[in-house]
Amino acid sequence: MKTLLFLIPLLIGCSLPKNKSPYQKLSEYEGHYEYVGGSTLDLIASEFDTTLYAILDNAKYPLKYIEKDSFVDISNQTVVFERNKEANVISYKTNGETFKLIDKEFEKVEMFPRRSLFQNPNEYSYQPPQQKNDGLLTGVLKDEFTNPEPIINMVKKTIKGDFEDVHSILIYKNNKLVLEEYFYGYDENTPHQLRSASKPIIGGILGITIDKGFIKSEKEKLLPFFKEKYQNIQNMDERKKEITIENFLTYRHGMDCQNNNPESKGHELKMMESEDWVKYTLDLPIVQNPGKSSSYCTGCALTLGSLVEVTTNEKIEDFAKKYFYEPMEITNYKWTFEPNPTSSKTFSQMYITPRDLIKIAKMYKDNGKWNGKQILSKEWIDKSFEMEKGDYGYLWEHKYFIVDGKQYNSYLASGNGGQKINIWPELDMITVFTGGNYNSYKLYGKSTPPNEMIPNHILKAVQ
Repeated sequence: MKTLLFLIPLLIGCSLPKNKSPYQKLSEYEGHYEYVGGSTLDLIASEFDTTLYAILDNAKYPLKYIEKDSFVDISNQTVVFERNKEANVISYKTNGETFKLIDKEFEKVEMFPRRSLFQNPNEYSYQPPQQKNDGLLTGVLKDEFTNPEPIINMVKKTIKGDFEDVHSILIYKNNKLVLEEYFYGYDENTPHQLRSASKPIIGGILGITIDKGFIKSEKEKLLPFFKEKYQNIQNMDERKKEITIENFLTYRHGMDCQNNNPESKGHELKMMESEDWVKYTLDLPIVQNPGKSSSYCTGCALTLGSLVEVTTNEKIEDFAKKYFYEPMEITNYKWTFEPNPTSSKTFSQMYITPRDLIKIAKMYKDNGKWNGKQILSKEWIDKSFEMEKGDYGYLWEHKYFIVDGKQYNSYLASGNGGQKINIWPELDMITVFTGGNYNSYKLYGKSTPPNEMIPNHILKAVQ
């Protein structure tokens, strides 16, 4: 999710000493292992960058090599492998726990961007996206961009590995899908985890709840809807009583909740240590008047998802299937909404294919319509995109780039790892990225590749 940090130890990559035959030595640790809470993880040695990775939920986290059989995680906890009398690795130990090797034979994720072209990325040849029976028209890049070369170069650099762990790039321009590229073994049939890019979709589902009359208006006070479910909300004062649904939609909640501040009481990692993430959010103390200024807070979106369930008396997954996914002909997706510790590894996030993300963005761009069906009211779409420069609408974000002195505006749904759905109204364009650069700023002190690829390649192509 956007600032959602993984709860497991995150691990930094490093090559082994040159005299150790790095890849072969790392391969000794490969396998399918036990992990916390009865779950499992895979360890894979990568030929691509000579690093050992832990793989969970198809997300990879590199381990830093210290010495033989010893690695370290980002919090300086050691990960030590144990061997049997035959010198074969049989388990690893970390944080006082031992986790056994289950199997050396397992299905490995692809570690190369595109293995067949990795050595010769210039041999890449652009192919228009395939026309499918999914409601999306396809076109040719050069017909919609006067200068498509920066986009072609962007794909080649991704194949080369210059833009690490980008899993997909899709561009929809002038009502045609003109670029659709996948990497690291991903394809058009793979639902990808969205992390916090799920939040604007939850906002849309709440919009349907209001459109259908389950809630009169987003201007209504929020807390009364939860009075039966939570009868003892903490830190109650007059300011908290004034919080509206709209305050949560725009992150103008007034509570001590800042995802970019680890000291904040509402920081998502602290929230996720609680037994009920919605109750934890509603219990937070107020630090300023609601509606005054925005502060990005994961608990807001989770609370609004719970609000859908409270007001419709239905699981949000069932409500969304009936009124959102099925009308949009989206069937290849996964979603379990459980804002409690059972979601400590999945974060209650959605898994959707990149092509279907284009469809969702197109529905928003087309005033709430998909293939002639009104999914969301135009009024809700308009209010979703009412936002100040660099601020938030109804769980969407205003994201802009300045290229050669010109400002390019977009509405953004963003998730940790490089999940980016940008709607560019002035350019009649939608861009979608998915990726695996989870916690890239925490690990490497840098933003995810799309933040460089968009201004330096895609926006250069539209000039």
